[in-house]
Amino acid sequence: MYGLSFMIRNGQQKKFFEYPFTFANPIILQQKVSEILAERPVLHETFDLINLIYHNRLNALVPADFFKPELAKDLLAQQIKLQENDYVNFSFIESLQAFNLYVPYHYFEDAFLKNNFKRLLVKHSATHFFENINTIKNQTQDLPVFEVFLNIFSGDFQIAVYKNETLQVYNHFEYSNTDEFLYYLFFILETLDVKQHQSLLYILGTDSQNELLKHIHLFNDNIKVIPGLNPSQIYNHF
Repeated sequence: MYGLSFMIRNGQQKKFFEYPFTFANPIILQQKVSEILAERPVLHETFDLINLIYHNRLNALVPADFFKPELAKDLLAQQIKLQENDYVNFSFIESLQAFNLYVPYHYFEDAFLKNNFKRLLVKHSATHFFENINTIKNQTQDLPVFEVFLNIFSGDFQIAVYKNETLQVYNHFEYSNTDEFLYYLFFILETLDVKQHQSLLYILGTDSQNELLKHIHLFNDNIKVIPGLNPSQIYNHF
């Protein structure tokens, strides 16, 4: 959404570096990656697998019963504004029995990345989010009535709310300050009538020292911080 982040895992060595910029369109990305490859020789090494994760709000979930590949663009266009030349990709989320439809930078992938990185696995961050949620749920016993999952980044967050293990809502918000973050969060919780004594909030993507958590604690103490799920957070644990 805001630039490029690279996480490299090679045996016991781990590297993480970021290149933020204001707006990441395909042309800017292609130019920046050319510069980054020249600057970082480590990116020319041979990798077993390259994971490319798009993190933006250009996606929507569609239940499998209503999905047809040939209608993917029409289905996504009902949720977000698309350009005529936009390409739509999708991935199946087994735990939801739903497809995540999203807009990749198709030209960026085909014309550049695949020429530099031959083994490329592409997904959207929402798919990654729900894969992490499924892992957490499978490791949790005595699930509460409501489970609220927050995937927090600097400037945006994803939220998924389950009631009796059934997904009620997924959304992705941008925020510029704590008040905006709290507004979006508690608007969702109030709309779904999530009661504190019936709920558990899982916090992904940050740590217990995040200033936002201090404010969430004022409204709900039932919080569990899950470490090491986003690259920037993993880096903090090196």
